[in-house]
Amino acid sequence: MVRVLLAVAHSSLRATLEECLMRGGEMSCDTVATPEELWSRLSQNTWDVLILDLRLPEQTKRATVHTLHERYPEIPILVLSLNLAVPLSRWQEAGARGFLAKAKLSTELIEAVRAISQGGNYFSKDAHDGEEKIP
Repeated sequence: MVRVLLAVAHSSLRATLEECLMRGGEMSCDTVATPEELWSRLSQNTWDVLILDLRLPEQTKRATVHTLHERYPEIPILVLSLNLAVPLSRWQEAGARGFLAKAKLSTELIEAVRAISQGGNYFSKDAHDGEEKIP
């Protein structure tokens, strides 16, 4: 059983992700909606994958990933984002084991969680590894 912690701010996205992950029958999910809930829940249990989509500016989200990785290096982090402008190398440097474009959730989420929970990495096919784009 893969234990997944969903740190997702938007309630309907949280519910959709949880439903999608539970369909396979091989995953159990718990959810948090704020950074405060996330830090509290991390100290209460052991997780196989952390899916992170808190409403934070990208710089703050990368700093959060870095801090999470330093404090809980055993928990692989999958970052969800609409913003494809940040190079994958920046997420990897911060400590993320995966990045998934929200547009690919329905087709890549289960594959990404499985890969990361088994010790691999997963970076969305829509993301890029070039220079940061200026909108």
